[in-house]
Amino acid sequence: MKNLLIRLLILVVTAGSIIPVTKSQTRSSRTRRTLVTSTVLPAGVSARDVTFFSEGVQCYGKLFTPAEFNADSKAPAVIVAPGWGEIASSVEPIAAGFAASGLVAMTIDYRGWGKSGGFLQTVDAVKTDDRLRFSQMTARIRIRRKRLIPQHQILDIRNALYFLQGEPGVARTRVGVWGTGMAGGHVIVIAATDSRVKAAVADSPVIECKDASRKASSPTGAMLKAEQRRARSDAETGIPGGLNDVESKLALNEYHPFWYLEQVPKETPVLFVYKETDLKSRDCVEAASKRLSAPADVVRTAAEVRGSKTMDATIKAAADWFLKHL
Repeated sequence: MKNLLIRLLILVVTAGSIIPVTKSQTRSSRTRRTLVTSTVLPAGVSARDVTFFSEGVQCYGKLFTPAEFNADSKAPAVIVAPGWGEIASSVEPIAAGFAASGLVAMTIDYRGWGKSGGFLQTVDAVKTDDRLRFSQMTARIRIRRKRLIPQHQILDIRNALYFLQGEPGVARTRVGVWGTGMAGGHVIVIAATDSRVKAAVADSPVIECKDASRKASSPTGAMLKAEQRRARSDAETGIPGGLNDVESKLALNEYHPFWYLEQVPKETPVLFVYKETDLKSRDCVEAASKRLSAPADVVRTAAEVRGSKTMDATIKAAADWFLKHL
């Protein structure tokens, strides 16, 4: 039965739509304990590549572990989520710093970014039969990458959290989420909707302020016409991702992390971090922290330069928050 299910899950791709995977590539992709050396690690900290799955798409992660970590450690752990249009490597220094403080930390690439797989779409109509949950067929596919859809990224973070909870040595009830930029908003949504999260840190979060209108979005003009064309003919599927993509604009219009603040459980402490030069972020962060019934704090930092003492202070503030509340 197991072999039958595996065979049914195989998708045969024709006409060069995807590069064939060799046996050596397959073995490499399944090796979870490959040591990684692209980031200079603090003393005692180890890092390795990992693979997790989000809606069936194979995604890349990098796991940072503290000194003397082992399968019996029961250590607190944190997902480290990159910002809008960034990949796992951009937040590796944060994860490495967390690990140096005693936390297990995992950076991720969202679907369609970095080393993660993309979104698969069939090019031609495919015959299906609802009597079968799985079927095998030959089909041409299109792989979409660089989509900027908040809800997709939120789901990727949550699935990475499931993976992290299953890691030997991680305490499943002591997990948190850290996010920067747009992912800082993701942190709020996840903390409000996923009870597994026991502490959260939103670094320079992109969120609305207290005067944000609580009205449903309504696409108009060019956006409405573009979405109509895509719904009727898939005309815009091939447009590259990005903030100017109609799909991304529509997704952002419908995304309101500020609305979720009241839903964050009082048992889930949230720390906000912002740069002293970002006045708009300051006002929104202050307003957000006051909406929470959960314990909250706000930390102001100097303009951040990665690799500087300022970043070290930012990492320490977040690590201390997690160690205190996880």
